[in-house]
Amino acid sequence: MLKRIISNILKEALNEYLKDKDTDIKDIESYIEIGYAVDDKFGDYACPVAMRLAKVLKKNPLEIANSIIEKIDKKYFEKVEVAKPGFINLTLSYNYINECINDLINNDDYGENTVEDKKKILVEYVSANPTGPLHIGHGRWAAIGSALSNILKYAGHEVYQEFYVNDAGEQITKLNESVKAVKEGREIPEDGYHGEYIKDVAKQDGVPKDIILESQKKLLERFGTHMDNYASELKIREGGELEKTMDFLDKEGLLFEEDNAVWFKSTKYGDDKDRVVKKSNGTYTYFAPDITYHKNKIDRGYHYLIDILGADHHGYVPRITAAVRAVSKDTASLKVILGQLVRLYRGNELVRMSKRTGDMISLEDVIDEIGVDPTRYFLLMRSYSSSLDFDLELAKKKDNDNPVYYVQYAYARICNIFFKLEEKNMSYDDGKPLDISKIANESSLKLAKMILRFPDEIYEAAKSLEVYTLINYTYETAGALHRFYYDNIVLEENAEVRQERLTLIKAVKKILGICFDIIGISKVERMWSED
Repeated sequence: MLKRIISNILKEALNEYLKDKDTDIKDIESYIEIGYAVDDKFGDYACPVAMRLAKVLKKNPLEIANSIIEKIDKKYFEKVEVAKPGFINLTLSYNYINECINDLINNDDYGENTVEDKKKILVEYVSANPTGPLHIGHGRWAAIGSALSNILKYAGHEVYQEFYVNDAGEQITKLNESVKAVKEGREIPEDGYHGEYIKDVAKQDGVPKDIILESQKKLLERFGTHMDNYASELKIREGGELEKTMDFLDKEGLLFEEDNAVWFKSTKYGDDKDRVVKKSNGTYTYFAPDITYHKNKIDRGYHYLIDILGADHHGYVPRITAAVRAVSKDTASLKVILGQLVRLYRGNELVRMSKRTGDMISLEDVIDEIGVDPTRYFLLMRSYSSSLDFDLELAKKKDNDNPVYYVQYAYARICNIFFKLEEKNMSYDDGKPLDISKIANESSLKLAKMILRFPDEIYEAAKSLEVYTLINYTYETAGALHRFYYDNIVLEENAEVRQERLTLIKAVKKILGICFDIIGISKVERMWSED
């Protein structure tokens, strides 16, 4: 990772600079932050370390920066300069760009295993009740969960993907009563399920919740979301595991009785109030099997848990976090990602209902209309903490206004160039290393440096648990490829220039392909005929 390499170089220079200074600075790395330069004229990478040290050393940041760069190992850089008010700007050398891109081309695991602290992670997501079709919100959690799992795996973590099936309780009773009413030609109870899908379920033989769950599984597979397991709440309730967990909490002194109910001391672990786990009538609350399920995850060896939930679970976070701390004795950590809502539009018109059924728009409705690739891509375009406006008409466009078309177009454009290379029987040495100096101009250098950011993008996405940053990177890389294409004739008659340009775009194709696999969209090789 270039940021880590540059950070280490600056750390060595800083240590050298500080060794004869009267200072008690211990954590040098905390002062070093590597970012991308805001403008190409300032180089490729920038570091504000001198400004951070100015107060500690009581010196002018420009003076500090100039002293530090004298100590920097310059072998990786074309230029190392200081800019006001104290930035250290670094420009990669052609030789180092060549070395990195040739490594990219020749190594199948380029950008993989970037994390040093590898974890065994269980990602739980979607976890919809088996009482109806998956809606577009579930689709967002499915896209985020599967893409995030792919990122974490690529970064080097061991990842297990799980869907928790809420197949017990009152909602299942209501589902059964609703389906039974339709089968018997009666009105569905007022508090039952009234969607059109109930009529479809009633036509089939089998248990209603199993029929719906099976349809959910098939849709998720179609959507490119592959679960390792579907965990059943019913099995937890009926298999004795729930009682064992309550006994565990009781022995730890974490349960108490009040008002004929049993309470969990969640305030001991930061919750704002204690929570009921068994009601006065002797039945367990929904929270009790949730505690049990999370203990089950930990007992299986997963001490880093990620739950992806809807925004309506905001109040649930403190209590389940407390539960994880309790049942793991503070050996496990839980990160809850609260995904915000999705609003569907057709142009400027908000879409609320399915034209086909008159019900809420389902994930299947959207996929049927626009396809898997646009659906996944659009659902990943914003941070999970932001609401998402999804324009169905834009997603169907076959032009560069549509971002998923734009990025797939870049991949297909590269494929098309290599198809034409073969058609024209032009020479290209597939094994010859790149020499960027022979084709160095603004767009080729921009493209080369963009693809070298990939390992850092994976590392940072795995650290932040944000997928949209990789979407942005993919889009920027596609944009850099398109600009390069318009600025340069790739199939140049000059064999030497053609060789270098083809090698560069071969590297771009590899990076785009990896990004597409992680995001979960198709690597389309032919989209159009281009002269």
